[in-house]
Amino acid sequence: MPNKNILTYGNLAEGFQAFIKKEYPELNCLLANTKEEIEKLLPETDYVAGFNFLSKMDISHLKWIHSFGAGVDSFMKLNLPEDCVLTKTKGKMGQRMSEYCLTYILQDLNKTELFKINQRSKTWDQVVPKSLSKQSVIFFGTGNISTDIAQVLQPMVKNIVGINTSGKNKEFFDVCISFEKLDLANLEANSIIINTLPATKSTENLFNKDFFSKLENALFVNIGRGNSVNEEDLVQALDQKYIRLAVLDVFKEEPLSQDSQLWEHPKCIVTPHISGITLLEDVKQSFKLAYEALKSGEDSKLLVNTEKGY
Repeated sequence: MPNKNILTYGNLAEGFQAFIKKEYPELNCLLANTKEEIEKLLPETDYVAGFNFLSKMDISHLKWIHSFGAGVDSFMKLNLPEDCVLTKTKGKMGQRMSEYCLTYILQDLNKTELFKINQRSKTWDQVVPKSLSKQSVIFFGTGNISTDIAQVLQPMVKNIVGINTSGKNKEFFDVCISFEKLDLANLEANSIIINTLPATKSTENLFNKDFFSKLENALFVNIGRGNSVNEEDLVQALDQKYIRLAVLDVFKEEPLSQDSQLWEHPKCIVTPHISGITLLEDVKQSFKLAYEALKSGEDSKLLVNTEKGY
């Protein structure tokens, strides 16, 4: 069997090429440094690996695309061939995203911003922090990332609820509820809500005025995709105290527009899509798993269901 050509480009591409040369000599890794080189090399390519650089290009001949990211919404906008396999990267993103969530949850509960303000004014005010052990955490999405975060939080919180399509229970969640059976009116006051949902048609503006108005003093963390949040409705929810704090790592438009009210809102923390940054080690680990499954014809947890979009 002749060697297969795999094309890579962009962030992490050089390290990925070195990895392929060392570990998989049966693959000829082509490294493009410009858009022009992509166009020149793509016709002779069997596989592609990287963040999406294929927009407006003919990919009808591709047999496999491996995304360097966990999110594949940009790939879903392409006209993917029917027989093209799409896989994604996971690695230790779940661990890093767990640390991200835990950081801001503890900052909120322990009133760190208040104590900073009091320190500057030399105010001795013994405000009692809230205990993590008394908190309910509600995950929208119960995929790999949510499961990793739930595993970290489970020993420390009161209970963990997962909201998913099937309602099927999963490990590390005390209970899972389907979107169909979810009654927002029953959500516990002061809950911690963490969104990890992918970008699909069904998640577009899921978190809107109607959703937020049924909350009471919730902490809202978005590490899924920005398309799921109506940002204008979120600002109103913060002003009306449905949400006590919003921690946002993803946005509909990235970079976040300079005109966005979220930058300066006192109850909003903005981070630049860094909660689950992809490292080369993540790519190596996931590529190995995906490639071995591809060669053997086995199913892989990294395989994307292109009908569902995740």
